[in-house]
Amino acid sequence: MSEYQCYEFLALDRPLSKKEMAELREISTRAKISPTRFWNEYQWGNLRADPAKLVERYFDAHLYFANWGTHRLMLRIPASGMDTKRLRRYFVGDPAKLRVAGSHLILDLQTEDEGGGDFDDYEEQEASLAALAPLRLELMHGDLRSAYLAWLLAVQSGSIQEQSVEPAPPHRLAQLTSPQRAMVEFLRIDEDLISVAAADSGQVTAPQAKSISPRTVAELLLAAEKHREQRQRAATKRAERATQTAHRVRNRQLDELSKRVDAVWSKLEGLVEKSAYEEAIQLAVDLRDLAVRDGASDVFSSRFKAMKKRQLRRRAFFERWRRESGIDRNA
Repeated sequence: MSEYQCYEFLALDRPLSKKEMAELREISTRAKISPTRFWNEYQWGNLRADPAKLVERYFDAHLYFANWGTHRLMLRIPASGMDTKRLRRYFVGDPAKLRVAGSHLILDLQTEDEGGGDFDDYEEQEASLAALAPLRLELMHGDLRSAYLAWLLAVQSGSIQEQSVEPAPPHRLAQLTSPQRAMVEFLRIDEDLISVAAADSGQVTAPQAKSISPRTVAELLLAAEKHREQRQRAATKRAERATQTAHRVRNRQLDELSKRVDAVWSKLEGLVEKSAYEEAIQLAVDLRDLAVRDGASDVFSSRFKAMKKRQLRRRAFFERWRRESGIDRNA
């Protein structure tokens, strides 16, 4: 698997000066640099700077991903007006850190997935920071849902002791905004963990909304596992019902086909003669499925071979049939 890394930084509160852009150009001669954005990708080597230091000095948001599975998101938020003490309650584990840098708070979120991904899939994620950057304004306006999601990220990583008690879940945790959904996807936060955490988080922000007793990490993890098992059982049942329905529908189709088999064989050969291969392939599949269902596969094989002898010039059809149907070359 080829190596691929992508670094993206955004300056949101103020544009970069010419001097700052020149300083960044010294770090990378290949990067795309504008007054609001720094972007570069690497198929070998690394960025010749510490992303955390770049965020401290120049930028308000940073996204990094590598195709060996590392995803990182950093947000720089003005400390003025923020309840830093309250916010710190959500940032207590290695994957979710908060630190003070001058007049700003820097949130640093990171996740690892050793499964990695395909090179092409990662290239397509270049613009994903645009979907995540609005998290800053949400936090600055007092919406702490993304902070709680950061805490869940630390929970699922095993960075928080199981006897630890959760911080207060924000209201409307079950109704995440688009940037929050993008955060869940990018950082691969456990959907089942979110579902059980959000179960009693309320639908509105009204202060009279009921509060719930704080839960321990162990309780949340156990509830998430039960939720996952229930969800998977429900999905299995839905799939089974869908399969049964499809089987009944297919049987009805084959029942109708069985009433006019000879006419269908004639139509099939006519389609082959006219090089209408798309329709011919589907018709041949229907005839084969009928024969398999009714225990007449030998009859199908015999009639198909006979047609093949009569249509020797239509080798393209029979080659396509072999590829798409999995039928042996001699069939």
